[in-house]
Amino acid sequence: MADHEGAAAEVLDLVARLAALQVAGGYEGTLRAEGRLRAVAAAYGQRAEVTVSAESAVLSIGGATRVLTHPPDIPRLDRVSALKPWLAQVTSGRLPVREARARLEAIAALPAAYPPWLRVVGAMLFSVGFGVSIQPTWQEAWITALLGLAVGLIQAGIQYLRRPGWLAPLCASTLVGTVVLTAAHQGWVHGGTIALMIPALFVFIPGDAITMAMLELSTGRYTPGAARFAQSLAALGTLALGPVLAAAALGLDQSDIFDQPVAPTLGPAAGWLGWTVFTVGVMLVFGMRTRDLPWALAVALGTYGVQLLTVRAFDSLTGTFLAAAAMATATLLLGRYPRTPPLYVLYLAAFFVLTPGSHGLRGLDTWLGGHPVQGLHDLTQMFALLTAIALGILTAASLLPTAPEHPSTTQKAS
Repeated sequence: MADHEGAAAEVLDLVARLAALQVAGGYEGTLRAEGRLRAVAAAYGQRAEVTVSAESAVLSIGGATRVLTHPPDIPRLDRVSALKPWLAQVTSGRLPVREARARLEAIAALPAAYPPWLRVVGAMLFSVGFGVSIQPTWQEAWITALLGLAVGLIQAGIQYLRRPGWLAPLCASTLVGTVVLTAAHQGWVHGGTIALMIPALFVFIPGDAITMAMLELSTGRYTPGAARFAQSLAALGTLALGPVLAAAALGLDQSDIFDQPVAPTLGPAAGWLGWTVFTVGVMLVFGMRTRDLPWALAVALGTYGVQLLTVRAFDSLTGTFLAAAAMATATLLLGRYPRTPPLYVLYLAAFFVLTPGSHGLRGLDTWLGGHPVQGLHDLTQMFALLTAIALGILTAASLLPTAPEHPSTTQKAS
């Protein structure tokens, strides 16, 4: 009895440590997290009762219970990639529980994939890549490069000083708003100010979180979905407040925060180049391994290509639905192979390509800028795109042949 209780306690410790990492990197969603935790426990002959929400997990094994909480965030992508072979070894029964725990701790302690200065460069590439994709002009390129560099420095400084995470988007959006509104007021730039602000702030936009919220709501996971959706709206609100504060500090009217397209000055390849640069930025900002970049880039560009063709053939909602379905199909099929990156690494950049969060920030800023009709239109478009993305992903997942994520565990259970 004592040996059995000791074994259960060791497994609970292992599963709880994994749960802590899963909750901290919670933007993958709760269903996959629960499946992994149960599979690890089953690999060591234990039955786990698991409930994962947006910011917490409750685990019960052998009569003992653990509760873990952590604000969800985008996980370090190199750690996500390292967890895939670890999980395969655990669920196939090739790792004793103590060795599994030691290797999990080694994954959790992995040093940052890139130094801070490269992550700052990544924020700049992130900004420029998205900027020229939505507004292919030289003006957009050089302004988003400068602003993206400033935002990267703010982000790195806040992390270095260990200040609260919400401070970085508020400081960054206020600075970006001040610079862009000043430049527009002086006549140094032309067109709408919102299109110049959003790319530099795109690194903070919770596009993947808000999409995951809609996925969870669509599959009946109402509590984590609602919590994640509320968190995403709060993040968008923080970003939208910055330009308003900047306008007040400069003595300008909020109507100077507006959206107006300008004629493109870059060629038709700007979108492809932009999303390529953007994906390299994702690699540097979120710590993706360099060997995973070609896979992530292929999925991102493939998603962009499908969206480009289908939007032209149909409309934006149909095109987004089909692009999301294509993205889900590609990642689910590729993710089944042991040598390919995990699903999250494959689809993170592609999620941003679909850009539901940018519509939300544009809508809030437009609304606060005194244009409620256009703002409401952008917010409505965000909700419509979220629905299209969620249903596209769910449709693809339901039509693909079922493949258990942990085949070895499934066989043992039978």
